[in-house]
Amino acid sequence: MKTFYSSLACLCMAATSLQAYADLGPIVITPTRTEQAENTSSATVYVVTADEIEKSGAGTTSEVLRGIPGIQIDDLFGNGNEVNISLRGFSSSANANTLVLVNGRRINYSDTASPDLHHVFPKDIERIEVLAGSAGSLYGDQAVGGVINIITKGPADSEHQVSARIGSFDYRGLQFNSSMRLSESLGYRISAESFESDNYRDHNEEENTNFSGMLEYERADNSFFVQLQQIDNKLELPGALLEDEFKDDPTQFNPGFVNDFRDEEISVIRLGYARDLGSHRFSIDATRRETDADILQSFRDFPSPEAGFDDRENNSINPKLSGILNAGVEIPYVIGIDLEETDYELEIPFDFFGPGLQTASNEQDTESLYLQVNPKLTDRLQLTFGMRHSSVENDMTDGFSFPDGIEVDDDVSVGELGLAYQVDNQTRLRLRYDQNFRFAKVNELAQAAPGNILDTQTGDSFEIGIDLTRGDHQLILSIYRLDLEDEIEFDPDAGMFGENVNLDDTRRDGLTVSLYSQLSMAFGLKTEIGIVDAEFRSGSFEGKEISGVADAIASLRGDYRISDQFSTYLEYHYSSPKYAQGDNANDFGKLGSITVYNAGIAYQYKAWDVNFRINNLADESYAEFVTNNGAYYPSPERNYTLTATYRFE
Repeated sequence: MKTFYSSLACLCMAATSLQAYADLGPIVITPTRTEQAENTSSATVYVVTADEIEKSGAGTTSEVLRGIPGIQIDDLFGNGNEVNISLRGFSSSANANTLVLVNGRRINYSDTASPDLHHVFPKDIERIEVLAGSAGSLYGDQAVGGVINIITKGPADSEHQVSARIGSFDYRGLQFNSSMRLSESLGYRISAESFESDNYRDHNEEENTNFSGMLEYERADNSFFVQLQQIDNKLELPGALLEDEFKDDPTQFNPGFVNDFRDEEISVIRLGYARDLGSHRFSIDATRRETDADILQSFRDFPSPEAGFDDRENNSINPKLSGILNAGVEIPYVIGIDLEETDYELEIPFDFFGPGLQTASNEQDTESLYLQVNPKLTDRLQLTFGMRHSSVENDMTDGFSFPDGIEVDDDVSVGELGLAYQVDNQTRLRLRYDQNFRFAKVNELAQAAPGNILDTQTGDSFEIGIDLTRGDHQLILSIYRLDLEDEIEFDPDAGMFGENVNLDDTRRDGLTVSLYSQLSMAFGLKTEIGIVDAEFRSGSFEGKEISGVADAIASLRGDYRISDQFSTYLEYHYSSPKYAQGDNANDFGKLGSITVYNAGIAYQYKAWDVNFRINNLADESYAEFVTNNGAYYPSPERNYTLTATYRFE
């Protein structure tokens, strides 16, 4: 920890001596849910551009997110299929406390499943905007640690490309993208991908096909779009290993999991309409997402007798009005409604005490009304004020906890207040307070202690920060405090098989630093640091560290352009020691730190792009996700991918 604080002090001292420049950032949407030329809000925002994604050589979107300050990623299989993505100090509940969007559409599930990041093509991404920190007022449920908004490419003038990829573990994949303006008003973009891989672990083969398409129509003050996505993913599940098995051979699997699998079909349709009304804009979008999964998942040494299913249907509608009001000063605003309806059904054969079924169903409805205004108080000072009221209704039945059914309702109101002061064209100071919340997910209520109703999680976030740009250097620094009450977490030691519980009060104090320097025409260096002290404030674990959270996450990336055709890069990722997930009593000592190096080289010539990437260059043996009962999910050893892309008109 002392090393990181010393490094941070050096970075801050270096930043104060940088030469003057202008312009703090590109177009962003996430801080206000409306498009703005730059981030003038009080929020901490990181933007990863399409060019940076292309240079990274990343094969999955979760790989792209590694290195953003404050983001901890635990990849259970090492292939991006099932990942926990944490902003600002969460572990097993990370996916419930980090909101992930694609073009403003939620891809988090209403249950505890991982978001569908695996099915977003990096080549389809225009940019990724990360709003680090609580955003409960603007985005509501789950926006506790922050919001990740993936902005995909839209229709363009005749852009087409085909890619082929091969890699370690017998990876083979093809991808096709096509985009065209059919007329001045009408355009389309389609993407299709198919791949198969044995993956790092035995009994972890995967087959995936994925298609997405968008049709967009714009004329005068009106615009309309329709988006479709169809995914078919078949994955064998190797389960966890015990520590001695992990050390002996991390690629193996326990024979009790020999038949386990998850076969999933996902379909998404989204419609949107917008109309400009002078200085105002009305927009509305509606989404229907269906996920049908056949699943066979065993307890260790207790194989499941047969497959069950896990089906979800999510429907949402999101109207909003945005624009600028004139009341002596210009007041940018957005006001909207978020409506979501979820139908969740689970049926899993259960043979631990004899033949039987574990069943659960929940129809969950959430309704929210939100408002945000951003008046400019002076030429240099901008205020952000927001508020939201949300309610939830659960109508559920569970074979163990609520066999006769039960209705669970709740509502919550939150607000935000922020100030951004533009010292000059190169410097912005930020101060922000935001309240946050998350409702219990549809399957968390059923997996609590029998008869127990989980309380809604609530919290407060305080943050100060500074954004600096000096010449070819940029610094984003933030210091924050996040206090939570009734945090919802899975406790593996509760009950016979573990239960969801409301934790005692928790606190996360942290600091994030992002520093980019273009040191020469050919060489650029990016340093990202996230430090967090996550601990219990009360109860039997008072003063103990929250399990599964690394105190420090750091990355360093250097890009070097060898010539007009060749470029290369080297990445360093560090994750500090942490307690195994579930060890909130801090009884078993911390796991070791993780250090991983990645490298790559890219070749560009005319219509060809070729990228060769090596992950885990030093062949480190490690597991990102480990539980206190000794379950290890190994990460891949040294591996490579080779991608060739041809662009044509």
